[in-house]
Amino acid sequence: MTIHMRKVGVGVIGLGDFGERHVQAIKAIPWAELIAVCSRSESRAKEVAQRYGAKRWYIDRRKIVEDVEVDVVTIATADDDHAEPTILASEAGKHVLLEKPIATTLEDADKIISTIKSSGVIFMVGHILRFDRRYRMVREMRLRGELGEIISVYARRVGSSRAAERFLNRVSPIVQHGIHDIDIIRWVWGKEAKKVYANAIKFREYKYPDVFWTIVEFEGGKVGVVECGFILPNTYPHFIDSFFELLSEDAAIHIYTPGEYFTIYHDKHLSKPDVTYWPQLNQYAEGALKDEIEYFLRCVVSGVQPDLIAPEDARRALEIALAAEKSALVGSTVML
Repeated sequence: MTIHMRKVGVGVIGLGDFGERHVQAIKAIPWAELIAVCSRSESRAKEVAQRYGAKRWYIDRRKIVEDVEVDVVTIATADDDHAEPTILASEAGKHVLLEKPIATTLEDADKIISTIKSSGVIFMVGHILRFDRRYRMVREMRLRGELGEIISVYARRVGSSRAAERFLNRVSPIVQHGIHDIDIIRWVWGKEAKKVYANAIKFREYKYPDVFWTIVEFEGGKVGVVECGFILPNTYPHFIDSFFELLSEDAAIHIYTPGEYFTIYHDKHLSKPDVTYWPQLNQYAEGALKDEIEYFLRCVVSGVQPDLIAPEDARRALEIALAAEKSALVGSTVML
């Protein structure tokens, strides 16, 4: 669809690392206009607004959702702080792109879904792997019947130990980033999960375990395995280490991140720059995050709900992740 309308006014709530990436991606979309940013830290709100040319900054979430120039808000607050800003925005009539996970409890997820349905706003949860062309290609191969019967899928997603300090007192690894792989396995495979068994390893003094191994049994008795945690050394030259393997009757497929075969050996550092999700070019973000936000804004302009990620899919991914938490705690299989 060609955009011939006025620019879509966007506000961003939550200005941590990922909120700033949202800002960078919005700035890379010519027909989107960054109207306002919001952080509970006044200095951070001012800093980001000045750096990226936002018209206004706020520390009060009610103010940004009441801003008449803001058509859409993207929300990148902490994982356990998704319900309040989403409900505020939708009740104010703003369309909402919410970072994954939809919430950290099913109660909050249900509140969000109920509110967005009653308000009639356009809503999507940002499960970014659905915008990664590699996973999309695998799914399309399955839809075309090129894989034969899928036998098993394994996914690993491991972050740095430094990130543990930020996350593990608020959210478990399986909900924070293992949920990416739970969602993508369901989506690529096209089958529903039936039961979950998980083990967790806790070796540091955080609220949640450091590592999860989760086995999900799907329809037909086939198995998906998700390994996740925050244990990489802080010197690891990439934001995450992930691997996806699908084995079927007719194919074996591997997806690596970092897997772009792009390494910089510099006098001062070794790095593996991201060229898939949010590579920074001319200070703005290209890649899958930009594609995700642009897709959502096109849905807003068209007045249609996104069909690539339904709210119920985001809730189901959370339900499976929480079942893994429960299984690891009680030491037995949890039925879904």
